[in-house]
Amino acid sequence: MTFRGRTALRLVLMAGFAVGQAYAICAASSSVFGDSLQTDPVTWTYNLSVINGCDFANQPFMTDFYIPYFPDAGIANIMVPPPDTMSTTSTITWTYTIDPTNNLFNLTGAGVIDFQVTATPDLQDFSGQSAPGVGYYGVSGFSFTSSFAPVEGPWAILQSLPPNYTTTTLLFGDPPIPGSPDTIAALQGVQSPEPGTAALVTLLLCAAPLVKRRFCRQPGLAPSDAAQSR
Repeated sequence: MTFRGRTALRLVLMAGFAVGQAYAICAASSSVFGDSLQTDPVTWTYNLSVINGCDFANQPFMTDFYIPYFPDAGIANIMVPPPDTMSTTSTITWTYTIDPTNNLFNLTGAGVIDFQVTATPDLQDFSGQSAPGVGYYGVSGFSFTSSFAPVEGPWAILQSLPPNYTTTTLLFGDPPIPGSPDTIAALQGVQSPEPGTAALVTLLLCAAPLVKRRFCRQPGLAPSDAAQSR
């Protein structure tokens, strides 16, 4: 997603917050987006948000999202949102794992950071079918640090699909990731910045603040059905 696209998505989501729990906005697109901030001469802090969009007819459920992991990027201090108990039926919990051998993005030398979401007990779709992960839902509060300035890198969202949620699909996009030498080499050999410099390989430093931590309160339901949740 481009800078302009991320800005437009933020504006749509922030407009939705104004209506509170009326759920007047149905954000159809799923995305991972974020920003980065240089917090000292040698450290950048990355903040990410994810939204699993809504589909009134066939709601997909999100179970994971991924970003590339390069060992030389010096990624540390990984944080996930705290457990979300705002659903009327379930507690939503995020965890993460680093898998340096999973080359999901087909980038030389890359693994993945896999952010996983579970709901306990399982949530249900519009028809009452139990499904893994979360339906129409968004959250921020993912963060990590690195010594490299950002470049535009890929993300992936793993969704389970109705009606039985035994088939899956992957969606792809491009949030900011640390531009380490191995990252740059994998992303077509553009010259990388030195650690801690303010020069961006791609102008991806987003000035807009992160959106509110929770976008939706009823992650298993469509906005119009939220008031009828069990």
